Amino acid sequence: MTINEALVLGKAVRERLNELKQLRSQVSTKENRFFGSENTSEVVPMYDVKAVDKKCVELEKFLFLIDTRIKQSNAVTEIKMEIDVDKLLDPLA
Repeated sequence: MTINEALVLGKAVRERLNELKQLRSQVSTKENRFFGSENTSEVVPMYDVKAVDKKCVELEKFLFLIDTRIKQSNAVTEIKMEIDVDKLLDPLA
């Protein structure tokens, strides 16, 4: 996998993780209301919260690993540039 592919995949995984977190907090349950002599309601889980949580943790671990690998790669990658840094940073005369 190239660094560019890893960055793109990491972005997609971050978006998916945010979606799952919203799902977990907002629409993980459905409320059924019953009208009649007693106004009662029933909360029915739509998703297994443990399964959603497990998937979130897996995605977070993946993001940690991909970020670590990219940083390791960047630490040993040299960029060749034909620029005199001292001349570039000289003050104006």
